[in-house]
Amino acid sequence: MLVDTHANAIVECSHNIIDVLGMNKQELEESSFYLKIIKKSQFLITKELAFFNYEIFSDNKIFLILAEVRGKFLIVYIQEKFNYNMPSSHLINILDSLGAYVYCKDKNYNFTYGNKMVGKLFGVDHPYIMGTTSDYLDNVSATNIHKNIDRLVIEDKQEIEIEENVYIENTHQNLTFLSVKKPLFGKNDEVIGLFGISTDITSYKAIEKKIRLSEQKLNTILDNVAAYIYIKDLDLNFTYVNKMTISLFNLTEDEIIGSSTDVILGEEESREFSVLDNKILTQKKVVSGIEKLTTENGEFFYWTVKAPLFDENQKFSGLIGMSTDISEQKNLEHRLEETNNELQLKIDKITQLQATLWEQATQDPLTQLFNRRYFNETAQKEIIKCERNKKSMALLLINNDYFKKINDQFGHDTGDKVLIKLSQIMIDQCRRTDIVCRFGGEEFVILMPEASQETAFDRAEKIRTCYKEEITEMLSSSSTISIGIAMWNTSLANLEGLTKAADQAMYQAKNNGRNQVIIYNSTSNSE
Repeated sequence: MLVDTHANAIVECSHNIIDVLGMNKQELEESSFYLKIIKKSQFLITKELAFFNYEIFSDNKIFLILAEVRGKFLIVYIQEKFNYNMPSSHLINILDSLGAYVYCKDKNYNFTYGNKMVGKLFGVDHPYIMGTTSDYLDNVSATNIHKNIDRLVIEDKQEIEIEENVYIENTHQNLTFLSVKKPLFGKNDEVIGLFGISTDITSYKAIEKKIRLSEQKLNTILDNVAAYIYIKDLDLNFTYVNKMTISLFNLTEDEIIGSSTDVILGEEESREFSVLDNKILTQKKVVSGIEKLTTENGEFFYWTVKAPLFDENQKFSGLIGMSTDISEQKNLEHRLEETNNELQLKIDKITQLQATLWEQATQDPLTQLFNRRYFNETAQKEIIKCERNKKSMALLLINNDYFKKINDQFGHDTGDKVLIKLSQIMIDQCRRTDIVCRFGGEEFVILMPEASQETAFDRAEKIRTCYKEEITEMLSSSSTISIGIAMWNTSLANLEGLTKAADQAMYQAKNNGRNQVIIYNSTSNSE
């Protein structure tokens, strides 16, 4: 952006700045954001600074402002550093893989993020959802969600779990979602929007509706099912029995309800039924087993399952039992056992796969160090932390000298052993807080949070000397490494600048004769 400092007017504004700020040239010139830039820049110009940078907090975002004075003009570069209402890139990848609709909204109910499932639901490419309202819903659904649901989260700071009924315009579908919504907090604990996860439960609600419609038929079903079903209270008195149970005891329903098995069958004959009853009273969980009933017509065996019942306050209130022919239940037990074993096997495989995928994604298979992908993700966070805490941070870039000769002379297996040995030396000489990664080939990087230049140089020298001694002894031939060090400062701008600085220092070590540690200096390296 080009600014006339005498008139405080924007002369030219690039499309990139318009995209980043979401404002056209006129809107930007009239905004409080632009006023902040002008006031801060004018102050720094009075200090006779020709080039300066600073940060501006606006609309829950942090922008990096870099400015250069050219006569009466000011060249301004704007970069968005952080958005409180957007997930990180790593988290976005995770959210896109979930089987749920994940989204963020600002205080005006505009989407600031929607994962791929949200985009698919609305029939648009999900990045285009940002900045829109619920335009994809009918007016009734949108109004209800904004006023009666999202408002509670944003204005009242409530965390809610609720069912939402919406009509999707592009697919003409009525859907039901189980949604969990929580407020998002920005600077000074100010609510800046909401975070939501919604699961499509339309099919479940359809099933629930069918169940409700079928409740009136439940007694008929229970009376005609081929099983003895009954309910007992905590005194083990019957409170419900189906027709099969009534016929089993050869009594009327009124004679059974309110009575215990002891009263109906006698203490001796009911002893078999007391085992599971007493067990469930003690354990308050599902129990099962074989029960035997002796009558005038002989002995009958039943496979019985009994489950605890809880009232609306989750207080244990009784039990429900179901008894069936033992042969049929044996088959059911066998199928259930196979299903449980298969499910556990799948769970074990998924758990193992998740662990393997994480290792493959972040770990170098040869050296067992973290890989370049992990370094890039972690280093970005460490730079932000370093800036926030005003701490120093060093980056070491290590490269084997003449590594190709080692592979050519001793073979690639020996070359791999050299890399593994170097990895162990770096781990041994580094602090627990240092992040050691294989950058690629024979190049390695070490990120040292809160390390001074002296500490970084000392560690680098120890690594260099240990490598020369141990690898030379292992190969019976001299082998060395070159190390470049770069200390983080804002002039490097970003991780790419920090890595490039360390790389330049490393190549200076190479050009100076190898087997040495060079610290990056912007003046000397630019020359």
